[in-house]
Amino acid sequence: MTRIRSNRFRSRRKRSHMNRLQAAALSRGFVLSLAVLVPVLTFAAWTVFGKDRRETKQPSASAAYAPDAPMESSSLPAAPAVTVQGVDLTGLARSAAEKKLTEAFSWDVSVVWENDRLPFPNPLEPEIRRILDEIYAAGQSSAENYTFDLEAVEGRIREAADEFAGHFDRSPENSQLVSYDRETGKYQYSKEVSGLKLDRDQLAADVLAAVNSGSYTASISPSLTIIPPERTQTQAKEQYQVIGTFTTKTTNNKNRNQNIQLAVDAIDGRILKAGEEFSFNLATGNRTSEKGYQPAGAYKNGVLIEEPGGGVCQVSTTLYHAIITSGFMTTERNSHSFAPSYVEPGQDAMVSFDGYAGPDLKFVNTNTTSIALRANFQDNLLKISIVGLPVLEDGVKVSIRSEQVGETPAPDQVLEENPNLPYGTQQQVEAPKPGASWKSFRVVTKNGEVIQETPLHNSNYRPKAGVIQQNTTVPGETAAPTAPAAPAETPAGTPVAPQEGTSVEAPDGTQEGVQGESPDSPQSVPTVGAQGEPPSDTQSAIPTVTPDQTQSGPVSTTPASP
Repeated sequence: MTRIRSNRFRSRRKRSHMNRLQAAALSRGFVLSLAVLVPVLTFAAWTVFGKDRRETKQPSASAAYAPDAPMESSSLPAAPAVTVQGVDLTGLARSAAEKKLTEAFSWDVSVVWENDRLPFPNPLEPEIRRILDEIYAAGQSSAENYTFDLEAVEGRIREAADEFAGHFDRSPENSQLVSYDRETGKYQYSKEVSGLKLDRDQLAADVLAAVNSGSYTASISPSLTIIPPERTQTQAKEQYQVIGTFTTKTTNNKNRNQNIQLAVDAIDGRILKAGEEFSFNLATGNRTSEKGYQPAGAYKNGVLIEEPGGGVCQVSTTLYHAIITSGFMTTERNSHSFAPSYVEPGQDAMVSFDGYAGPDLKFVNTNTTSIALRANFQDNLLKISIVGLPVLEDGVKVSIRSEQVGETPAPDQVLEENPNLPYGTQQQVEAPKPGASWKSFRVVTKNGEVIQETPLHNSNYRPKAGVIQQNTTVPGETAAPTAPAAPAETPAGTPVAPQEGTSVEAPDGTQEGVQGESPDSPQSVPTVGAQGEPPSDTQSAIPTVTPDQTQSGPVSTTPASP
């Protein structure tokens, strides 16, 4: 029994000792674990809480208030309340604040007229940007309630209203002549159009009222004034009339008359808009045989030849006088080398194509409405008129007065052999013609009384030798060929002949015709340069003419109906 107890006791002691050893081991492991964990936990805590304390103690202004920074670094302090027009932005980053304001003041105001819907520029957007810049520039230390600058908003609204005027405002369009149908002989006139005028002040007031009431999606109808035109289509048909006309008489030469007819067809019915310039050479183009122009008298290098287009200068001269009687001014006019007989000296208008570079007849439609050129050639009468609204006041007429201011003696007469004449006889076939200088004046009259007279232009004409034909051949003998006479020397001070290769029409046509009549004092206006100054005395190369008795004179007529 004793032994048994002893063994049990020893067993209990052994178990007790083992328990103590295990406890000690556990105790040592726990201590070692704490020794490792404490530094780790301490470093982690320092890293987290220490960094947060450093950022709290040393904030960066750029990081804390940057517009697009995270909320933690750019939000406002929680304490002060920040509002914009009653919208709470407390504690919001700038991006979030901007989004909230944009949604709160969503803008969709439009101006509606008929089928147009025009968006009105948002006047609040600049205010939102301005306030956000102010809020997030340096942070907030106290509560603030920001409001829009209504004066600035109104200014933007008025500026936008002024720009809208460019869309709505339009001037009325009066009816005017647009075309002429030569087949039917009828004129066509445009349809009148009413004008509009925007009430800018009313539009600005309506938009501002929408802002003040918070109606940021309002549709506003503009206040527009309708401006009626001064001239309707019916009135235009009544008011258009012949405002200038002139008539000259031509020869019986078929070729020359055909050339005149072709030039007439080229300008008849032509419409000139307001401000448009007319060019005779551009209107007719090159006067060539391919277009049907026939050979007729023209001068080339001072020698009379037959060339296609002879006679068109009578058309340009007649048109020149129609321009004159209408009250317009030419921008280009040139005189002939030799004075023509179908108009008074100093009142002719020579043209020569020469590749669009030759002398031309030009004028500008200075009227505010369109005009039409009408030309007719029948029974050797060439008539050109201008149809439009009157340029001159009632009772006012403009004419040209020309006077000779110098003369150059004619060269010696030229003898030509003509075996068809009786032996020993002579015949004067062309009288000598001295050269002359003419000065023209623009004369304005009202109710028959001269109210103004100003210098217009100068014209210089070359002298021309007379021609005598004779027969000195003894009967039964063969007459020796007669060499062409050398050109007479040009006296000093006379215009030079056309340059080599340039041909111009002989102004008198060089054909047998009816002796010209004196003009019936047709009304006229001066020809001036493009800048409104009278042209210089220098004339371009000008064509020569044949004897006066081969051409008829001008005939003035009364205006015809359009």
